[in-house]
Amino acid sequence: MSQIEAKLKEYRALRKRQQFIDNIKQKLDNSKDKLINFLVPKSVEMDKKEEEVILLECEEHPTNNSSKLLLEDIVDVTSETSEVEYEENQETWRYCVLKWSIYGVIWLTLYIIFLNLQFGAVFFVISVLVGICLNTSTKPKKKGEISAYSVFNKNCKSIDGTLKAEQFEKEIRYGAGTVRSF
Repeated sequence: MSQIEAKLKEYRALRKRQQFIDNIKQKLDNSKDKLINFLVPKSVEMDKKEEEVILLECEEHPTNNSSKLLLEDIVDVTSETSEVEYEENQETWRYCVLKWSIYGVIWLTLYIIFLNLQFGAVFFVISVLVGICLNTSTKPKKKGEISAYSVFNKNCKSIDGTLKAEQFEKEIRYGAGTVRSF
């Protein structure tokens, strides 16, 4: 009888330990979700819901089996691809916020440690220089991405918000109201 009681006690201990582990995992997942929901703006989540509504409306339209593409079919295809891109950006956004939050906490902790060692200014200057070096991109451009320098773009096309010499000259001669801002 004592052998059965020992096995039963062992089984109960294992079961209790497994429930404890599952409970801890559940709490970690909940706290991670709460942190992400706190850090991610509500507007991003609202945009996702709006796109889901648009996708549901597009799915209600019947598609034509003829060889000609209808405008509705094109809208369906573009909205599906934008949904996939949006989901990728959403994951990237959450990952980015979480990653930079962790980097910030680590940097702040190190800064406080160096302040106590009276090397706070040195740490700050070195971290600024490292930040500048890490944020200067030397990667090749993505397909379709235009450069901030118009001479490197096709037809010397400039990005929005660039003050061009022609625009500046019009503003000087005729006033700021003559130049369209959009």
